[in-house]
Amino acid sequence: MNKPVLALLSFLVLAACGGGTTAAPPAPRITFTMGVQNASAVSGTGEIVKGTGSFTVSVKLTGLAANSSHISHIHVGSCTAPGGVAFALQQTVADSAGVATVTTTVPAGYAVPASGWYVNIHHGPDFSAPANAPSVSCGDLPVA
Repeated sequence: MNKPVLALLSFLVLAACGGGTTAAPPAPRITFTMGVQNASAVSGTGEIVKGTGSFTVSVKLTGLAANSSHISHIHVGSCTAPGGVAFALQQTVADSAGVATVTTTVPAGYAVPASGWYVNIHHGPDFSAPANAPSVSCGDLPVA
């Protein structure tokens, strides 16, 4: 077999197998800190993963009451200048050690407004009682 034919066959085999293509870049990840609120012991970390037309927010917390459940949201504003709910997040449920991880995909692009966004973990599982509403942990979301 001559060299030009061999080179052509090699090219065709690589092209058919996907050779020479590059993998898609990883989705952009943005981290933030969840701080203590209202004299709680609850703190942790968070991560935003941007998608096309959506983003995923994951929060990892420690210091919650064992086996407790907490309503959580992304709010407009900041931890120091709170505002209304922008997006509901999945229920935050602590294990027997008071540790929780919650992940929610939000069906909107990640575009933090000038007024800001923050993740808020409330004291109780719902707003059925006034004592459930205060925040136990809060984290401002970075503009990125």
